Amino acid sequence: MELLNRHKLDQLSSEIGASNVPILLDIFLNEMTQYIEALNDDTRDHEAYLKEICHALKSSAASFGAESLCAFAIEIDAKAKLDEMLDVVDTRETMLKLLTDTQQRYKALLSK
Repeated sequence: MELLNRHKLDQLSSEIGASNVPILLDIFLNEMTQYIEALNDDTRDHEAYLKEICHALKSSAASFGAESLCAFAIEIDAKAKLDEMLDVVDTRETMLKLLTDTQQRYKALLSK
């Protein structure tokens, strides 16, 4: 699965206008930074926060073509809705890696 589905990003560009994409992408990148910082905060309840951000990430990641991030968010959100136990440590590590990798990929795209 791709970190960045360029076709979806191009589709978004045609829907909202190419000049609006960098603005919205910057907001998305800032959200990812906030998620990363919060997941690295050891005073936070990571299980509750993972459920919260996965619910939010389902749509935003899908909109920007962040396929791997979106798929993982959907998976965790579905588990949360079924009250399934999460392996918080593994889920947190996977989410942090996906957020960081996705963010780096999009930043590289913006710098072109």
